[in-house]
Amino acid sequence: METDIRHMKWWGWGYEDVTFNDSEKPELWPYLKRELGVNEIRWDKPISFHDVILPEQKHNDGFLANLKQKLDSDQIVQDKKTRLTHAAGKSFRDLWLIRHGDIKFAPDCIIFPNNENDVVSIMHAAKEHGVVLIPFGGGSNIAGCLEPKDLSNRMVVSLDMCRMHKVIEIDQYSLIARIQPGVYGQHLEDQLTEHGVTLGHFPDSFLHSTLGGWVATRSAGMQSDIYGKIEDMVISLRMVTPSGTIITRTVPKSSNGIDIRHLCIGSEGILGVITEVTIQVHKKPEKEDWYGWLFPDFQSGIDAIHECHRYNCIPTVTRLNDPKKTALSFAFKTPKTGMKATIANAFKWYIGNVKKINFNQCCLMVVKYEGTQQEFKNIRKKVSSIYKKHRGVCLGAEPGRSFAKVKFDFPHLRDFTMDRSIMADVSETATTWKNLCTMHKNGLVEIEKAIKDTGVNGWVGCHLSHSYHSGASLYFTFGCLQREDREIEQYLYIKKAAEDAFMNNGGTLSHHHAVGTEHLPWIEQDLSSTGLKAVKALKAGLDPNGIMNPGKIIPSEKPLVDWGLSEEAIEKFKSHS
Repeated sequence: METDIRHMKWWGWGYEDVTFNDSEKPELWPYLKRELGVNEIRWDKPISFHDVILPEQKHNDGFLANLKQKLDSDQIVQDKKTRLTHAAGKSFRDLWLIRHGDIKFAPDCIIFPNNENDVVSIMHAAKEHGVVLIPFGGGSNIAGCLEPKDLSNRMVVSLDMCRMHKVIEIDQYSLIARIQPGVYGQHLEDQLTEHGVTLGHFPDSFLHSTLGGWVATRSAGMQSDIYGKIEDMVISLRMVTPSGTIITRTVPKSSNGIDIRHLCIGSEGILGVITEVTIQVHKKPEKEDWYGWLFPDFQSGIDAIHECHRYNCIPTVTRLNDPKKTALSFAFKTPKTGMKATIANAFKWYIGNVKKINFNQCCLMVVKYEGTQQEFKNIRKKVSSIYKKHRGVCLGAEPGRSFAKVKFDFPHLRDFTMDRSIMADVSETATTWKNLCTMHKNGLVEIEKAIKDTGVNGWVGCHLSHSYHSGASLYFTFGCLQREDREIEQYLYIKKAAEDAFMNNGGTLSHHHAVGTEHLPWIEQDLSSTGLKAVKALKAGLDPNGIMNPGKIIPSEKPLVDWGLSEEAIEKFKSHS
């Protein structure tokens, strides 16, 4: 199966011909205006491509001459548009800078390997000539994973893996598949569907991210409650490093010392290039459907999810919004008309007056069930019984199906807000069940306080996005009007408050967004000093010349300063409060 490979637009999320349209969501902008105190829109559109000025290209003639003997001419690309598309990911900082033409880095050329042999040739040439390599999947990361540090004037090559996009082999009996790393989510599922199987991995970035990127960043999909995160799915892999190719065996489990496979998973391109992944797949379910539930408060919803785990009856997807995220979800909906509106109003009256649920405190949950016809019926019955025990009210299939239709559209909303000089971003963490409510409460408090410190009103909400036997992930979303001429400082100040809250309240710096540069100042606190020493030793052993994506996972001596937030900026915002 061939596929038309398209990269995302350079100034925002998604393809160039796809934008966020709020015409069917008439309540959304009025809601945001009220919450953020917007009196008049201050438009802030991206600069034109014509006005973009990229850093001057660096050339390494020996490197290019070497590869031109081994690769086809169309595999080495150096035009402005391709360089710009590969210059940054999709973090708020990435997008704000690139939209304003403040582009301090762009790769000097982009190489598209067709197979592992190409990757080996590129690696050997880069090692010989001192060229930096940055693996590129879909460019969808929001953690600053693409801009290298400490270049020492070396040429930088973006290694775009998109031409390695085949499902090589499927073992139907073992339910495993050998797959190349550059395949995008939808194209992967299309190939697997031909064989009646699914990977079951659906992150928000599904349409614009790749299998190799998922593995390199320890991605989590919406269905991780049942299928696990990506590290739970990987059986074996191949990774080309500057010191040779790592090949792990395709076996279900082993006792062979330190797990080399897991040293590669989550390595974020600092050790090598993943060239093949053998991964577990599952038979396509006979039946699947989505439903909506409403709980009187966040705690009730958490208790219901926790009890489902204890009784081992877990939906494939469980996504619980807190009151703020619930209000945003309601504002995001397309209004009903006619008889549907009459029925909806009657049901709303029933929820408020009979079930006694306060709409200012209620929490929306969407769930997905799947399996055989009988399995589907059984799991829905068991889960519904538990939810009702915790005062949950079933809203039927319509809210869940509505979410399913737009589940990959939410990142487009950030472009909409950035056009209006609004900062919108996310930070997510994971912690134990016992600590979950403390993390939720303190996370909201610290982020809200930081926004107020910057002198504007803010919006902060949270949802529980992934849950496990021992705990769950909390996904915080926040937004506010930008402080003119201090936009990046303002963003970093608020982002720091979120990450500090996670570290100080027993969470991890990220559950599935990776480290990149945006979370780098907290990596030693998360891993421990000795743990970081182990990472440094691994890097030195496999990549002694530092050619692979320098500046990721291993922080500098002054990580917060290099991150971009000065003590002076911190004190200025604090004094404002």
